[in-house]
Amino acid sequence: MKLPPPAATLLDRLAWRAATTPAGEAFVFADRSCSYAELWRGIEAFAFYLRQIEIEPGARVVIALPNGVEFFTAFYGVQRAGAIAVPVFPGSGAERLLGIARRSAASAVVTATPAVVDAVSTDRAPEQLALQVIPPNPPVATAPRRALPAVDPQAVAYIQYTSGSTGEPKGVQITHANALINVEQMIAGMAITRREVFVSWLPVHHDMGLVLMTMTPFYLGARLILLPASLRDARSWLAALAEHRGTFTAAPDFAYRLALRQVREPANYDLSSLRVALNAAEPVRTRTLVDFQQAFALEQVMVPGYGLAEATVGVSMSPPGVAPKIDASGFPSVGRGFPGVELAILGDSGLLGADETGEILVRSPANTPGYWDDPEATAALFWDEGYLRTGDLGYLDQDGDLFVVGRRKNVIIQAGRNIAPGEVEAVIDALPFVRLSAAVGIDRGGIEGEQVYAFVELRGRKSLPREDYRQMAIEVSRRVRSELGLGPGRVYLMPARGVPRTHNGKLRHAELKRRYLEGALGDEGLLLFPEY
Repeated sequence: MKLPPPAATLLDRLAWRAATTPAGEAFVFADRSCSYAELWRGIEAFAFYLRQIEIEPGARVVIALPNGVEFFTAFYGVQRAGAIAVPVFPGSGAERLLGIARRSAASAVVTATPAVVDAVSTDRAPEQLALQVIPPNPPVATAPRRALPAVDPQAVAYIQYTSGSTGEPKGVQITHANALINVEQMIAGMAITRREVFVSWLPVHHDMGLVLMTMTPFYLGARLILLPASLRDARSWLAALAEHRGTFTAAPDFAYRLALRQVREPANYDLSSLRVALNAAEPVRTRTLVDFQQAFALEQVMVPGYGLAEATVGVSMSPPGVAPKIDASGFPSVGRGFPGVELAILGDSGLLGADETGEILVRSPANTPGYWDDPEATAALFWDEGYLRTGDLGYLDQDGDLFVVGRRKNVIIQAGRNIAPGEVEAVIDALPFVRLSAAVGIDRGGIEGEQVYAFVELRGRKSLPREDYRQMAIEVSRRVRSELGLGPGRVYLMPARGVPRTHNGKLRHAELKRRYLEGALGDEGLLLFPEY
Protein backbone atom coordinates (compact mmCIF):
# COMPACT_ATOMS: atom_id res chain seq x y z
CA MET A 1 0.00 0.00 0.00
CA LYS A 2 1.25 3.45 -0.85
CA LEU A 3 2.38 5.38 2.22
CA PRO A 4 0.99 8.89 2.69
CA PRO A 5 3.37 11.81 2.32
CA PRO A 6 4.06 14.05 5.34
CA ALA A 7 1.09 16.31 6.06
CA ALA A 8 1.16 19.88 7.33
CA THR A 9 -2.55 19.83 8.18
CA LEU A 10 -5.26 17.20 8.49
CA LEU A 11 -6.82 18.77 5.38
CA ASP A 12 -3.71 17.67 3.46
CA ARG A 13 -4.22 14.10 4.62
CA LEU A 14 -7.93 14.06 3.77
CA ALA A 15 -7.24 15.48 0.30
CA TRP A 16 -4.54 12.85 -0.28
CA ARG A 17 -6.84 10.00 0.73
CA ALA A 18 -9.61 11.31 -1.53
CA ALA A 19 -7.16 11.45 -4.44
CA THR A 20 -5.43 8.08 -3.89
CA THR A 21 -8.20 5.94 -2.37
CA PRO A 22 -11.42 7.72 -3.37
CA ALA A 23 -13.61 4.70 -2.68
CA GLY A 24 -11.99 4.09 0.70
CA GLU A 25 -14.33 4.28 3.67
CA ALA A 26 -13.84 7.42 5.76
CA PHE A 27 -16.45 6.46 8.35
CA VAL A 28 -19.78 4.73 8.90
CA PHE A 29 -22.72 6.62 10.41
CA ALA A 30 -26.29 5.36 10.77
CA ASP A 31 -25.33 2.22 8.84
CA ARG A 32 -24.22 4.34 5.89
CA SER A 33 -20.64 4.39 4.67
CA CYS A 34 -19.10 7.69 3.59
CA SER A 35 -16.09 7.46 1.27
CA TYR A 36 -13.10 9.78 1.32
CA ALA A 37 -14.09 11.09 -2.12
CA GLU A 38 -17.61 11.91 -0.94
CA LEU A 39 -16.29 13.56 2.21
CA TRP A 40 -13.77 15.69 0.32
CA ARG A 41 -16.31 16.75 -2.31
CA GLY A 42 -18.58 17.93 0.50
CA ILE A 43 -15.72 19.80 2.19
CA GLU A 44 -14.73 21.63 -0.99
CA ALA A 45 -18.35 22.41 -1.92
CA PHE A 46 -18.91 23.93 1.51
CA ALA A 47 -15.69 25.94 1.23
CA PHE A 48 -16.63 27.30 -2.19
CA TYR A 49 -20.05 28.29 -0.89
CA LEU A 50 -18.47 30.24 2.00
CA ARG A 51 -16.25 32.07 -0.44
CA GLN A 52 -19.26 32.88 -2.62
CA ILE A 53 -21.12 34.48 0.31
CA GLU A 54 -17.93 36.40 1.12
CA ILE A 55 -16.85 34.65 4.31
CA GLU A 56 -13.25 35.79 4.38
CA PRO A 57 -10.16 33.93 5.65
CA GLY A 58 -9.90 34.30 9.42
CA ALA A 59 -13.65 34.82 9.90
CA ARG A 60 -15.32 32.72 12.59
CA VAL A 61 -18.17 30.38 11.71
CA VAL A 62 -20.20 28.79 14.52
CA ILE A 63 -21.21 25.18 13.78
CA ALA A 64 -24.12 23.71 15.74
CA LEU A 65 -24.59 20.30 14.12
CA PRO A 66 -24.90 16.78 15.53
CA ASN A 67 -22.71 13.81 14.71
CA GLY A 68 -22.87 12.96 11.01
CA VAL A 69 -21.46 13.79 7.59
CA GLU A 70 -22.88 17.34 7.65
CA PHE A 71 -20.75 18.21 10.67
CA PHE A 72 -17.54 17.11 8.96
CA THR A 73 -18.24 18.86 5.66
CA ALA A 74 -19.01 22.07 7.54
CA PHE A 75 -16.15 21.81 10.06
CA TYR A 76 -13.47 21.08 7.47
CA GLY A 77 -15.17 23.17 4.80
CA VAL A 78 -14.84 26.24 7.01
CA GLN A 79 -11.14 25.49 7.46
CA ARG A 80 -10.62 24.83 3.75
CA ALA A 81 -12.02 28.29 3.07
CA GLY A 82 -9.39 29.72 5.42
CA ALA A 83 -11.96 30.58 8.10
CA ILE A 84 -12.10 29.41 11.73
CA ALA A 85 -14.62 26.81 12.84
CA VAL A 86 -16.37 27.27 16.19
CA PRO A 87 -18.08 23.95 16.99
CA VAL A 88 -20.72 24.08 19.73
CA PHE A 89 -23.21 21.71 21.32
CA PRO A 90 -25.94 21.18 18.68
CA GLY A 91 -28.62 21.30 21.34
CA SER A 92 -27.53 24.75 22.47
CA GLY A 93 -30.38 27.15 23.01
CA ALA A 94 -30.50 30.38 21.07
CA GLU A 95 -29.17 32.40 24.02
CA ARG A 96 -26.04 30.28 24.44
CA LEU A 97 -25.38 30.04 20.71
CA LEU A 98 -25.73 33.79 20.25
CA GLY A 99 -23.50 34.33 23.28
CA ILE A 100 -20.72 32.28 21.72
CA ALA A 101 -21.25 34.00 18.38
CA ARG A 102 -20.76 37.33 20.13
CA ARG A 103 -17.71 36.15 22.05
CA SER A 104 -16.07 34.91 18.88
CA ALA A 105 -17.34 37.83 16.73
CA ALA A 106 -18.65 35.24 14.27
CA SER A 107 -19.75 36.05 10.74
CA ALA A 108 -22.04 33.06 10.27
CA VAL A 109 -23.69 30.14 12.01
CA VAL A 110 -24.38 26.70 10.55
CA THR A 111 -27.52 25.19 12.05
CA ALA A 112 -30.79 23.54 11.14
CA THR A 113 -32.60 24.13 14.44
CA PRO A 114 -35.65 26.31 13.62
CA ALA A 115 -35.72 28.12 16.98
CA VAL A 116 -32.05 29.01 16.69
CA VAL A 117 -32.46 30.11 13.07
CA ASP A 118 -35.32 32.39 14.09
CA ALA A 119 -33.36 33.83 17.01
CA VAL A 120 -30.26 34.47 14.90
CA SER A 121 -32.31 36.04 12.14
CA THR A 122 -34.09 38.41 14.51
CA ASP A 123 -31.22 39.21 16.87
CA ARG A 124 -30.43 42.88 16.70
CA ALA A 125 -28.29 43.42 19.79
CA PRO A 126 -26.01 46.44 19.23
CA GLU A 127 -22.84 44.47 19.84
CA GLN A 128 -23.87 41.64 17.53
CA LEU A 129 -22.37 41.43 14.07
CA ALA A 130 -24.79 40.54 11.30
CA LEU A 131 -24.81 36.75 11.33
CA GLN A 132 -25.47 34.82 8.17
CA VAL A 133 -27.41 31.60 8.71
CA ILE A 134 -26.06 28.69 6.68
CA PRO A 135 -27.98 25.39 6.32
CA PRO A 136 -26.10 22.10 6.82
CA ASN A 137 -26.34 21.41 3.08
CA PRO A 138 -25.93 24.82 1.43
CA PRO A 139 -26.62 25.39 -2.27
CA VAL A 140 -23.86 24.52 -4.71
CA ALA A 141 -21.69 27.56 -5.35
CA THR A 142 -22.26 29.05 -8.78
CA ALA A 143 -19.50 30.03 -11.23
CA PRO A 144 -17.23 31.83 -11.25
CA ARG A 145 -15.78 30.30 -8.09
CA ARG A 146 -13.48 32.32 -5.90
CA ALA A 147 -10.17 30.55 -5.39
CA LEU A 148 -9.64 28.76 -2.09
CA PRO A 149 -6.69 30.11 -0.11
CA ALA A 150 -3.63 28.13 0.94
CA VAL A 151 -3.99 26.91 4.52
CA ASP A 152 -1.26 28.03 6.92
CA PRO A 153 -0.46 25.28 9.49
CA GLN A 154 0.15 27.97 12.12
CA ALA A 155 -3.24 29.60 11.56
CA VAL A 156 -6.12 28.92 13.96
CA ALA A 157 -8.21 26.03 12.64
CA TYR A 158 -10.96 26.08 15.24
CA ILE A 159 -11.96 27.54 18.59
CA GLN A 160 -13.04 25.05 21.25
CA TYR A 161 -15.19 26.71 23.87
CA THR A 162 -14.76 25.19 27.30
CA SER A 163 -17.81 23.55 28.80
CA GLY A 164 -18.16 26.08 31.60
CA SER A 165 -17.90 23.57 34.45
CA THR A 166 -15.89 26.06 36.53
CA GLY A 167 -16.78 29.44 35.07
CA GLU A 168 -17.61 31.37 31.92
CA PRO A 169 -16.74 29.60 28.64
CA LYS A 170 -13.38 30.55 27.18
CA GLY A 171 -12.46 30.13 23.52
CA VAL A 172 -9.45 27.82 23.25
CA GLN A 173 -7.66 28.50 19.96
CA ILE A 174 -6.32 25.38 18.22
CA THR A 175 -4.09 25.77 15.18
CA HIS A 176 -3.86 23.30 12.31
CA ALA A 177 -0.40 22.36 13.59
CA ASN A 178 -1.67 21.89 17.16
CA ALA A 179 -4.29 19.40 16.02
CA LEU A 180 -1.95 17.41 13.79
CA ILE A 181 0.79 17.27 16.44
CA ASN A 182 -1.62 16.05 19.13
CA VAL A 183 -2.98 13.35 16.80
CA GLU A 184 0.57 12.15 16.19
CA GLN A 185 1.37 12.31 19.92
CA MET A 186 -1.62 10.12 20.78
CA ILE A 187 -0.93 7.66 17.97
CA ALA A 188 2.59 7.15 19.30
CA GLY A 189 1.58 7.09 22.96
CA MET A 190 -1.26 4.61 22.51
CA ALA A 191 0.41 2.50 19.80
CA ILE A 192 -2.55 3.15 17.46
CA THR A 193 -2.35 1.69 13.94
CA ARG A 194 -4.52 1.81 10.83
CA ARG A 195 -5.78 -1.68 11.74
CA GLU A 196 -7.81 -0.25 14.61
CA VAL A 197 -11.60 -0.18 14.51
CA PHE A 198 -12.76 2.97 16.32
CA VAL A 199 -16.29 2.93 17.77
CA SER A 200 -17.47 6.25 19.18
CA TRP A 201 -20.67 7.87 20.41
CA LEU A 202 -18.78 10.92 21.72
CA PRO A 203 -20.01 14.28 20.38
CA VAL A 204 -17.82 15.41 17.48
CA HIS A 205 -18.14 19.07 18.47
CA HIS A 206 -16.07 18.41 21.61
CA ASP A 207 -12.36 17.76 21.96
CA MET A 208 -12.06 14.05 22.78
CA GLY A 209 -14.75 13.01 20.32
CA LEU A 210 -13.33 15.35 17.68
CA VAL A 211 -9.55 14.92 17.89
CA LEU A 212 -8.99 11.45 19.31
CA MET A 213 -12.02 9.63 17.94
CA THR A 214 -12.36 11.16 14.45
CA MET A 215 -9.21 13.08 13.46
CA THR A 216 -7.01 10.15 14.47
CA PRO A 217 -8.74 7.52 12.30
CA PHE A 218 -8.95 10.02 9.42
CA TYR A 219 -5.21 10.61 9.71
CA LEU A 220 -4.40 6.88 9.78
CA GLY A 221 -7.09 5.62 7.43
CA ALA A 222 -8.41 3.40 10.21
CA ARG A 223 -12.03 2.25 10.37
CA LEU A 224 -14.43 4.56 12.22
CA ILE A 225 -17.91 3.59 13.35
CA LEU A 226 -19.60 6.79 14.49
CA LEU A 227 -22.80 6.69 16.53
CA PRO A 228 -25.27 9.43 17.47
CA ALA A 229 -24.06 11.42 20.47
CA SER A 230 -26.65 10.14 22.90
CA LEU A 231 -26.07 7.78 25.78
CA ARG A 232 -29.54 7.34 27.20
CA ASP A 233 -28.99 3.68 26.46
CA ALA A 234 -25.37 2.56 26.71
CA ARG A 235 -26.34 -0.79 25.26
CA SER A 236 -26.31 0.61 21.72
CA TRP A 237 -22.64 1.53 22.20
CA LEU A 238 -21.77 -1.93 23.52
CA ALA A 239 -23.75 -3.57 20.72
CA ALA A 240 -21.81 -1.57 18.09
CA LEU A 241 -18.51 -2.56 19.71
CA ALA A 242 -19.53 -6.21 19.55
CA GLU A 243 -20.99 -6.08 16.03
CA HIS A 244 -18.07 -4.25 14.41
CA ARG A 245 -15.38 -5.96 16.50
CA GLY A 246 -14.25 -2.61 17.81
CA THR A 247 -10.69 -2.38 19.07
CA PHE A 248 -10.63 1.24 20.32
CA THR A 249 -13.21 3.29 22.19
CA ALA A 250 -13.19 6.15 24.67
CA ALA A 251 -15.63 7.70 27.11
CA PRO A 252 -15.84 9.54 30.43
CA ASP A 253 -16.06 7.45 33.59
CA PHE A 254 -19.81 8.03 33.94
CA ALA A 255 -20.47 6.28 30.61
CA TYR A 256 -18.81 3.08 31.78
CA ARG A 257 -20.73 3.28 35.07
CA LEU A 258 -23.95 3.76 33.09
CA ALA A 259 -23.17 0.67 31.02
CA LEU A 260 -22.68 -1.37 34.20
CA ARG A 261 -25.97 -0.11 35.58
CA GLN A 262 -28.02 -0.79 32.43
CA VAL A 263 -26.62 -4.15 31.32
CA ARG A 264 -28.00 -7.11 33.24
CA GLU A 265 -26.36 -9.80 31.11
CA PRO A 266 -22.85 -8.64 30.18
CA ALA A 267 -22.16 -12.00 28.54
CA ASN A 268 -24.56 -10.97 25.76
CA TYR A 269 -21.93 -8.45 24.57
CA ASP A 270 -18.74 -9.91 23.18
CA LEU A 271 -16.16 -7.16 23.72
CA SER A 272 -13.16 -9.45 23.38
CA SER A 273 -11.89 -7.51 20.34
CA LEU A 274 -11.26 -4.40 22.49
CA ARG A 275 -7.62 -3.37 22.81
CA VAL A 276 -8.20 0.04 24.42
CA ALA A 277 -11.18 1.44 26.31
CA LEU A 278 -9.92 4.88 27.30
CA ASN A 279 -11.42 6.36 30.46
CA ALA A 280 -10.84 10.12 30.46
CA ALA A 281 -12.48 13.60 30.34
CA GLU A 282 -13.54 13.44 34.00
CA PRO A 283 -12.08 11.95 37.21
CA VAL A 284 -11.31 8.27 36.73
CA ARG A 285 -12.56 5.94 39.45
CA THR A 286 -10.63 2.80 40.29
CA ARG A 287 -13.88 0.98 41.04
CA THR A 288 -15.06 1.64 37.46
CA LEU A 289 -11.86 0.18 36.00
CA VAL A 290 -12.24 -2.99 38.05
CA ASP A 291 -15.99 -3.47 37.72
CA PHE A 292 -16.21 -2.88 33.95
CA GLN A 293 -13.43 -5.31 33.12
CA GLN A 294 -14.80 -7.96 35.48
CA ALA A 295 -18.33 -7.62 34.13
CA PHE A 296 -17.28 -8.02 30.49
CA ALA A 297 -14.47 -10.55 31.08
CA LEU A 298 -11.76 -8.17 29.88
CA GLU A 299 -8.14 -7.89 30.94
CA GLN A 300 -6.22 -4.61 31.01
CA VAL A 301 -8.12 -2.90 28.20
CA MET A 302 -9.54 -0.01 30.23
CA VAL A 303 -6.87 2.62 30.67
CA PRO A 304 -7.09 5.95 32.51
CA GLY A 305 -6.11 9.05 30.57
CA TYR A 306 -5.79 12.77 31.11
CA GLY A 307 -6.22 15.75 28.83
CA LEU A 308 -7.70 19.19 28.41
CA ALA A 309 -8.81 21.43 25.58
CA GLU A 310 -5.92 23.83 26.16
CA ALA A 311 -3.49 21.04 25.18
CA THR A 312 -5.71 20.25 22.13
CA VAL A 313 -6.90 17.20 24.06
CA GLY A 314 -4.46 14.37 24.85
CA VAL A 315 -1.80 14.80 27.56
CA SER A 316 -1.14 11.39 29.08
CA MET A 317 -2.42 7.84 29.34
CA SER A 318 -1.63 4.73 31.32
CA PRO A 319 0.02 2.19 28.96
CA PRO A 320 -2.40 -0.16 27.15
CA GLY A 321 -2.24 -3.77 28.30
CA VAL A 322 -0.73 -2.91 31.68
CA ALA A 323 -2.61 -2.62 34.96
CA PRO A 324 -2.62 1.05 36.02
CA LYS A 325 -0.94 2.03 39.25
CA ILE A 326 -3.26 2.78 42.17
CA ASP A 327 -1.99 4.99 44.97
CA ALA A 328 -2.68 4.73 48.70
CA SER A 329 -5.70 7.04 48.39
CA GLY A 330 -7.23 4.94 45.62
CA PHE A 331 -6.42 7.29 42.75
CA PRO A 332 -5.36 5.56 39.50
CA SER A 333 -2.36 6.83 37.57
CA VAL A 334 -3.09 8.45 34.23
CA GLY A 335 0.37 7.50 33.00
CA ARG A 336 3.18 9.55 31.60
CA GLY A 337 3.00 12.35 29.07
CA PHE A 338 2.63 11.44 25.41
CA PRO A 339 5.77 11.87 23.27
CA GLY A 340 6.67 15.55 23.22
CA VAL A 341 4.59 16.30 26.33
CA GLU A 342 6.43 17.41 29.47
CA LEU A 343 4.72 17.38 32.86
CA ALA A 344 5.62 19.27 36.02
CA ILE A 345 3.97 20.10 39.36
CA LEU A 346 3.79 23.68 40.64
CA GLY A 347 3.68 24.64 44.30
CA ASP A 348 3.45 27.99 46.03
CA SER A 349 7.18 28.63 45.72
CA GLY A 350 8.05 26.89 42.47
CA LEU A 351 8.29 23.43 40.94
CA LEU A 352 7.80 20.47 43.28
CA GLY A 353 9.56 17.14 43.48
CA ALA A 354 8.25 13.59 43.22
CA ASP A 355 5.18 12.67 45.30
CA GLU A 356 4.41 16.32 46.14
CA THR A 357 0.92 17.56 45.25
CA GLY A 358 0.40 20.82 43.41
CA GLU A 359 -0.97 22.25 40.18
CA ILE A 360 -0.29 20.16 37.07
CA LEU A 361 1.71 21.94 34.37
CA VAL A 362 1.91 20.83 30.73
CA ARG A 363 4.47 21.83 28.11
CA SER A 364 3.72 20.59 24.61
CA PRO A 365 3.86 21.77 20.98
CA ALA A 366 0.15 20.96 20.91
CA ASN A 367 -0.64 23.59 23.56
CA THR A 368 -3.00 26.37 22.52
CA PRO A 369 -1.49 29.77 21.68
CA GLY A 370 -4.15 31.20 24.00
CA TYR A 371 -7.80 32.10 24.42
CA TRP A 372 -9.66 33.96 21.71
CA ASP A 373 -9.74 37.71 22.30
CA ASP A 374 -8.87 37.34 25.98
CA PRO A 375 -5.28 38.46 26.64
CA GLU A 376 -5.80 38.58 30.41
CA ALA A 377 -6.96 34.96 30.63
CA THR A 378 -4.23 33.93 28.18
CA ALA A 379 -1.55 35.54 30.36
CA ALA A 380 -2.92 33.72 33.42
CA LEU A 381 -2.96 30.41 31.52
CA PHE A 382 0.82 30.17 31.13
CA TRP A 383 3.55 29.80 33.71
CA ASP A 384 7.29 30.19 33.19
CA GLU A 385 9.23 28.30 30.50
CA GLY A 386 6.24 27.72 28.27
CA TYR A 387 4.28 25.57 30.73
CA LEU A 388 0.50 25.69 30.63
CA ARG A 389 -1.36 25.85 33.94
CA THR A 390 -4.12 23.24 33.96
CA GLY A 391 -5.91 24.23 37.16
CA ASP A 392 -5.88 20.53 38.10
CA LEU A 393 -4.17 19.15 41.18
CA GLY A 394 -1.91 16.12 41.05
CA TYR A 395 1.53 14.71 41.60
CA LEU A 396 4.22 12.79 39.75
CA ASP A 397 5.54 9.67 41.43
CA GLN A 398 9.16 8.54 41.45
CA ASP A 399 8.71 6.96 37.99
CA GLY A 400 7.19 10.09 36.47
CA ASP A 401 3.63 8.73 36.38
CA LEU A 402 0.91 11.32 36.88
CA PHE A 403 -1.87 11.07 39.46
CA VAL A 404 -4.74 13.57 39.22
CA VAL A 405 -6.40 14.19 42.58
CA GLY A 406 -8.70 17.15 42.01
CA ARG A 407 -9.22 20.60 40.59
CA ARG A 408 -7.66 23.63 42.18
CA LYS A 409 -10.76 25.82 41.92
CA ASN A 410 -12.92 23.13 43.53
CA VAL A 411 -10.59 22.21 46.37
CA ILE A 412 -12.33 22.21 49.76
CA ILE A 413 -10.28 23.29 52.79
CA GLN A 414 -11.81 21.91 55.97
CA ALA A 415 -9.95 22.30 59.27
CA GLY A 416 -6.75 23.07 57.37
CA ARG A 417 -7.03 19.94 55.23
CA ASN A 418 -7.23 20.16 51.44
CA ILE A 419 -9.97 17.88 50.18
CA ALA A 420 -10.59 17.10 46.53
CA PRO A 421 -14.32 16.76 45.78
CA GLY A 422 -13.58 13.54 43.87
CA GLU A 423 -12.42 11.85 47.06
CA VAL A 424 -15.75 12.49 48.77
CA GLU A 425 -17.82 11.73 45.66
CA ALA A 426 -16.15 8.35 45.06
CA VAL A 427 -17.04 7.23 48.60
CA ILE A 428 -20.67 8.40 48.37
CA ASP A 429 -21.27 7.07 44.86
CA ALA A 430 -20.41 3.55 46.05
CA LEU A 431 -23.57 3.46 48.20
CA PRO A 432 -26.37 1.40 46.58
CA PHE A 433 -29.08 4.07 46.86
CA VAL A 434 -26.93 6.82 45.30
CA ARG A 435 -27.26 7.77 41.65
CA LEU A 436 -24.63 10.54 41.67
CA SER A 437 -23.09 12.95 44.14
CA ALA A 438 -21.25 16.27 44.19
CA ALA A 439 -19.19 17.77 47.00
CA VAL A 440 -18.53 21.49 47.40
CA GLY A 441 -17.00 23.66 50.12
CA ILE A 442 -19.38 26.01 51.95
CA ASP A 443 -18.25 28.59 54.50
CA ARG A 444 -21.16 29.97 56.53
CA GLY A 445 -18.90 32.39 58.36
CA GLY A 446 -18.77 30.37 61.57
CA ILE A 447 -15.73 29.32 63.57
CA GLU A 448 -15.66 25.95 61.82
CA GLY A 449 -14.73 27.59 58.48
CA GLU A 450 -15.29 25.82 55.17
CA GLN A 451 -17.16 22.54 55.37
CA VAL A 452 -17.86 19.72 52.94
CA TYR A 453 -21.46 19.86 51.76
CA ALA A 454 -22.55 16.70 49.95
CA PHE A 455 -25.37 16.85 47.41
CA VAL A 456 -26.63 13.34 46.70
CA GLU A 457 -28.95 12.31 43.87
CA LEU A 458 -31.01 9.25 44.80
CA ARG A 459 -31.94 6.34 42.59
CA GLY A 460 -35.63 5.90 41.79
CA ARG A 461 -38.42 8.42 41.45
CA LYS A 462 -40.81 7.59 44.31
CA SER A 463 -41.00 9.82 47.36
CA LEU A 464 -40.05 8.12 50.60
CA PRO A 465 -40.97 8.61 54.24
CA ARG A 466 -38.90 11.27 55.96
CA GLU A 467 -37.34 8.68 58.27
CA ASP A 468 -35.99 6.76 55.24
CA TYR A 469 -34.38 9.93 53.94
CA ARG A 470 -32.88 10.62 57.36
CA GLN A 471 -31.33 7.15 57.53
CA MET A 472 -29.83 7.60 54.05
CA ALA A 473 -28.27 10.92 55.04
CA ILE A 474 -26.87 9.33 58.20
CA GLU A 475 -25.36 6.50 56.14
CA VAL A 476 -23.74 8.98 53.73
CA SER A 477 -22.23 10.89 56.64
CA ARG A 478 -21.10 7.72 58.40
CA ARG A 479 -19.46 6.31 55.26
CA VAL A 480 -17.58 9.54 54.49
CA ARG A 481 -16.35 9.80 58.09
CA SER A 482 -15.28 6.15 58.08
CA GLU A 483 -13.45 6.32 54.75
CA LEU A 484 -11.94 9.80 54.89
CA GLY A 485 -11.79 10.66 58.57
CA LEU A 486 -13.98 13.75 58.24
CA GLY A 487 -17.67 14.39 58.52
CA PRO A 488 -19.67 16.38 55.96
CA GLY A 489 -21.00 19.65 57.28
CA ARG A 490 -24.31 18.84 55.61
CA VAL A 491 -25.78 16.07 53.46
CA TYR A 492 -28.57 17.02 51.07
CA LEU A 493 -30.60 14.37 49.28
CA MET A 494 -31.87 15.27 45.81
CA PRO A 495 -33.93 13.75 42.99
CA ALA A 496 -32.31 12.53 39.78
CA ARG A 497 -30.74 15.32 37.67
CA GLY A 498 -30.81 17.72 40.59
CA VAL A 499 -27.07 18.37 40.42
CA PRO A 500 -26.22 20.76 37.55
CA ARG A 501 -23.98 19.30 34.88
CA THR A 502 -22.61 20.38 31.53
CA HIS A 503 -24.10 18.93 28.32
CA ASN A 504 -21.32 16.31 28.26
CA GLY A 505 -21.90 15.15 31.81
CA LYS A 506 -19.35 17.02 33.91
CA LEU A 507 -20.36 18.18 37.37
CA ARG A 508 -20.71 21.95 37.61
CA HIS A 509 -19.45 22.43 41.16
CA ALA A 510 -19.32 26.22 41.01
CA GLU A 511 -22.87 26.43 39.62
CA LEU A 512 -24.13 24.01 42.29
CA LYS A 513 -22.56 26.09 45.05
CA ARG A 514 -23.96 29.33 43.66
CA ARG A 515 -27.49 27.95 43.29
CA TYR A 516 -27.42 26.53 46.81
CA LEU A 517 -26.24 29.77 48.40
CA GLU A 518 -28.85 31.77 46.49
CA GLY A 519 -31.59 29.41 47.67
CA ALA A 520 -32.50 28.31 44.14
CA LEU A 521 -32.23 24.59 44.96
CA GLY A 522 -34.75 24.92 47.77
CA ASP A 523 -37.05 27.20 45.78
CA GLU A 524 -37.16 24.62 42.97
CA GLY A 525 -37.93 21.73 45.33
CA LEU A 526 -34.65 19.96 44.60
CA LEU A 527 -33.74 19.36 48.25
CA LEU A 528 -35.64 16.30 49.42
CA PHE A 529 -33.92 16.17 52.81
CA PRO A 530 -33.35 18.23 54.76
CA GLU A 531 -35.26 21.15 53.34
CA TYR A 532 -33.20 24.30 52.83
